[in-house]
Amino acid sequence: MDIRKLEAFCKVYELRSFSKAGKELFLSQPTISSHISCLEDELDVLLFDRLGRRTVPTQAADILYSSASKVFESLERVQTEILLLRDKIIGDLNVGGSTIPANHMLPRLMAAFTAKHPDVRFSLSVGDSDQILNKVYSGELILGLVGRKPDQPGLASSLILQDDMVVVAPVKFNTHLNGMKGPWTIDDLARLPWIMREKGSGTRKAFEEALQDKLSLQELNVRAWVDSTTAVLECVLAGVGVSTTSRFVAQPYIDRGQLVTLDVPELVWKREFYLTYHADRDLFPAVRAFLSFCEQNTPGLLANAT
Repeated sequence: MDIRKLEAFCKVYELRSFSKAGKELFLSQPTISSHISCLEDELDVLLFDRLGRRTVPTQAADILYSSASKVFESLERVQTEILLLRDKIIGDLNVGGSTIPANHMLPRLMAAFTAKHPDVRFSLSVGDSDQILNKVYSGELILGLVGRKPDQPGLASSLILQDDMVVVAPVKFNTHLNGMKGPWTIDDLARLPWIMREKGSGTRKAFEEALQDKLSLQELNVRAWVDSTTAVLECVLAGVGVSTTSRFVAQPYIDRGQLVTLDVPELVWKREFYLTYHADRDLFPAVRAFLSFCEQNTPGLLANAT
C-alpha cells in the first residue's frame, strides 16, 4: 500500500474535504481523488460517501484510518528520535489550556520555548478545565495546562505554579456601597452582586472549595454567569458586580488603577496550575522537553511578565 496514498486518505478523513486535503499536502484535487480511487480499487471498498458537498467516511474508512494514523505516528516518532540524537527537538505539539493558562500563561511559555527550539510548532486549544482534561484523557491533546489537579484515572500532572486568588471590584466600588471600605466578612460577600464563572471552570471550583463550610454559591447574589476570564474582568470593569480570579491575571488592572481588591480576612486561598498528560501515553522528545521546560521556568517567566 503506497504511503503517499495513505497520507492523502488520512488528510481527507481528518478534514472531510478533498480540496482542503490537497491544499494541506500541496497536491491538486484530481491527484487526491486519484489516490483515494486507487486505494478503493486496491481494497475493493468505498472509503468515502459523497453526499452533495459533504464528504463522509464509510465504516471501512474508519477502520483504515485507525491503523494508518498509527503508522504515521510511528514514522513521526522515528524521525523525532533520530533528530534528537543530533541534539534537535522537533515536532507538532497539540496543547490546551483553561482560560487563564491559555490566555495568560501558555503564550509566554510557548514563545520562550520556541526561541530555544524553533523546529517545534504548537496548536493551542482553549476550554474550561473539564473540557481540556477530557481532551487530554481521550488523546486529542498531548498536554493540558489547567487550574486544578485532575481526578480522572490515568492522568498524571505536574504542579508548575501557585498563585493567590483575589476578589476584584471596580475602583469606584466603595462609593456605590455607602463608603464601605472593609475589611469584608463572608456575610458581606453574600450581599454583593457577583459575576461567576461557568460550571467546569477551575476558578469556580477553587472558589467553591475556599467557601466550603462558610457559604454556598446559591447564597450569593449572582448577576451574571460567564465562560471566560476576559468576560469576568470586563463585567467587573463595567460595574456589573465583583468576582474572583487569579492575582496574576488581575494585577495589571490593579497596577493601572482600574480594579481594586477586597480585603476578606476569612477568604485567603491559593490557586494551583497543573500541566497534565496521559500517564500511559508515549511522550515524544519535544513533549518531554516542553514539560521539563514548563516545570523549571514557569514561575520566573510569569513573574517577569507582571
